[in-house]
Amino acid sequence: MDTVYSLRWIPRAERTERLERANRAEETAWLSAAKAGEQWALERFYFDYQSQVYALCYRLLARPEDARDAMQSTFVNAFRELPRFRGSSNVKTWLYRIAVNEAITQLRKRRDSPELTEFTACSVDSAPSVVERVAVQETMSRLKHDHRTILVLRFWEGLEYEDIAGVLGISLSAVKMRLHRAREEFRKRYEEDGL
Repeated sequence: MDTVYSLRWIPRAERTERLERANRAEETAWLSAAKAGEQWALERFYFDYQSQVYALCYRLLARPEDARDAMQSTFVNAFRELPRFRGSSNVKTWLYRIAVNEAITQLRKRRDSPELTEFTACSVDSAPSVVERVAVQETMSRLKHDHRTILVLRFWEGLEYEDIAGVLGISLSAVKMRLHRAREEFRKRYEEDGL
């Protein structure tokens, strides 16, 4: 209680930095236990990231059942590879990289672009109307999967360029170029539909 009370009198930027440090320290503790295979830590890992990974997979695949399959495969692979995780990137970036690869595997199995599915809460974007949200989702579903992936990571997940580079395993300049091309493809397809 004293910590919370004393944090009120600290400037916002410093308070945010202290909380982030505390969260990183806590994550480091349970991550070490998860790497050792401790059940409680693996459960913590899953529950901390499950909704984020599902949302990412859903945005890339646009089918709830495919998103669940990709999410489950992501965690199976993550749990298998966790002992070898070196920490050269943050956990979220590492996990997103696995999730993107699993989503791409699902797309290859499907061999067609994802269908437009009903709009759910996990795919909320900043479009002001339902019609615009559906139009954005329809346009996104027609993009090449690498363009859809980078747009989702940047604009829905809010990742910085460096984190996107880590997730996709490409250089920073490649991120900027791919993002530019993805925006252009999105704009072109959106305008073709007269939206």
